[in-house]
Amino acid sequence: MIAVVAPETAFRLSLRFMLESEGYRVRLLDGLDELSRLAGGNQGVMVDCIVVDHEILEERHIPVAEILEKGCPVILLANAPDVVPQHAWLRIVEKPLLGGAVVRAVQELLHDERRAHAT
Repeated sequence: MIAVVAPETAFRLSLRFMLESEGYRVRLLDGLDELSRLAGGNQGVMVDCIVVDHEILEERHIPVAEILEKGCPVILLANAPDVVPQHAWLRIVEKPLLGGAVVRAVQELLHDERRAHAT
């Protein structure tokens, strides 16, 4: 399952449509509180990947590293990315979203994660 975290309903719905059309199951979240219940914790990771809009992180002053602590790949959607990926499970996709950049990032991260677990 892909967790999509973004403040705007229309944007979340657009991302869901894009990802579901590629066969992914998607859970839409309007904030980070529900994400904490879905990923990490004692129950382990219950999502395969998190797609998060940087606006959510900026609103709450949450560093990207805190989202990476959830234990699954993260795609950060950013207008003007000032974060340099320093983590194997982080991809940054610049907004506005063009083509299938988000889908490609999800595919790449999930492929890398599965390959890492196979070795």
